[in-house]
Amino acid sequence: MRNTLRKPIKRYKNAPETLGDKIRNRRIELQLTLDQLATLLNVTKEAVVYWEYNRGKPKVHNYPKIIEVLGIFAFDVDTSTLGGKIIAYRYTKGLSRKKFSNLLGVDESTLKNWEDNKYIPLEHIMQTLRILFKESALINL
Repeated sequence: MRNTLRKPIKRYKNAPETLGDKIRNRRIELQLTLDQLATLLNVTKEAVVYWEYNRGKPKVHNYPKIIEVLGIFAFDVDTSTLGGKIIAYRYTKGLSRKKFSNLLGVDESTLKNWEDNKYIPLEHIMQTLRILFKESALINL
């Protein structure tokens, strides 16, 4: 009689803590090989291995494809705060802090202060953010 119990999948974590753990778990759940995921994300297999083993993190421009392919938002961001909403928006759009601050017409350090919830934007910037968040289905301000 054959043993029908499945062996635990190597490196699957029941309580993933890091971005790499979450990427690996979701890849395993979707039954994708490293090569398949790399192809879907348009990156090298080595890049995926580095991410999964927490040797490096994906670049922000890879985030939208990661969200789309894996079907999850695997980033630890508190979207109950304005700063978290800004970060979540940037990640879903694949925008670096520099690119997003240029789009808003503010200094990069100003944007970082907003993301860190140290300051809040002026009303005209808040209006722009409300529109962007609404269009991207993030919680309204």
